[in-house]
Amino acid sequence: MLVFIASLLFSTLGLTWGIFALASQLPPEPWKTPIGVMARILPSLQALQGTEGRKDTKRIAMLGDSTVDYYPRGEKIPDRLQQALERSAPAGPSIKVTNLAFLALGPTAYYFLADRIVASRPDLIVWEVSLTHASERWRRSLPRPELAGWMAPDRIPKTLTMPIEDIGLTADALLLYEWIVRSGRWEQWQALLINLSRVGRVRGLFEEWLSAYTERRPEKRFAVVAALNYVQNLREIGNPDRHNRRGEIEHFGSVLGGIEATHPTLRFIAETVRFFSDAGIPVLVYLNPVNIEHLEKLGVIENETFQLSLDAYRNAAVDNGAFFVDFHALFPDHYFDDLAGHFRHDQEVEAQTELAQSLAKFISKRHLLDDAPLGRGRRD
Repeated sequence: MLVFIASLLFSTLGLTWGIFALASQLPPEPWKTPIGVMARILPSLQALQGTEGRKDTKRIAMLGDSTVDYYPRGEKIPDRLQQALERSAPAGPSIKVTNLAFLALGPTAYYFLADRIVASRPDLIVWEVSLTHASERWRRSLPRPELAGWMAPDRIPKTLTMPIEDIGLTADALLLYEWIVRSGRWEQWQALLINLSRVGRVRGLFEEWLSAYTERRPEKRFAVVAALNYVQNLREIGNPDRHNRRGEIEHFGSVLGGIEATHPTLRFIAETVRFFSDAGIPVLVYLNPVNIEHLEKLGVIENETFQLSLDAYRNAAVDNGAFFVDFHALFPDHYFDDLAGHFRHDQEVEAQTELAQSLAKFISKRHLLDDAPLGRGRRD
């Protein structure tokens, strides 16, 4: 009996080792390894901290999602903002804009990272927020709750009073993430997630191979095909780079019908802005451009209710000490590149440069890089 159990155990271990060995040859599924974002953000934070105390340099931390970071190296919005500010004041201190933006980093992500950003003591924080951040789709699929592990432990009690359940975060998961990061095991955790995603791929390939020898033959790569079909049904006929009416309603969600200050996304924005402001760091929040022309063409906007959402975003920033500028209607339809709302950057249109120039004008007009900025909390 013992021999049988031992042989079964060794066989199981051998099979497991074989699966992992095979899986290691496959690329991971990136959407199942979200914690990897910190491999990008931490070096940027360290670079920002490394310039602290330099009186000859004004340091700006730029926060946002992929609409800030989407563009080629050297042509991202932080790059263009630095260039525009340097041109506007060539005789002044040098400008250093550090890019802390990344794919799908929204209000909850920066709420969790706020104390680390404050610790780097930038002279100004420029934060892109979008109307889509409050949509049900965003909060369901892109909240990155595991970033709670990088939050300072003394912020946990306050965080437990926030609407963390809205992003699928529970108290026990928050404490687990904190333990993983505080114990220095986040890289091992990331490696485990990568290996598990690879094992998932091996399982899918094995099921496809096995189905050839059984009566039940599921559709090949069913999940991928189903997802592609779903996205296709949300595209405008004849214009695959634009959502149809149904797609835009899902993309923006309840924002189209008007949201108020109690909305979870706005609460995270308000608390994060207050945290920055209480630390004495000027904050400029800007509402990201969306394809308002296309939304109006589809007839999904009612001005009165939509204005409620615009006012709620503005109030979340201004009432907590930030400067605010509304760029949601800045660009026409042909300035947008795809369904996600990224901007065109080609020989005809370089929208990210125009946005950066508009930000630079606002910063210069309000003297936000001076020791005493003008009119904190003003509405524009």
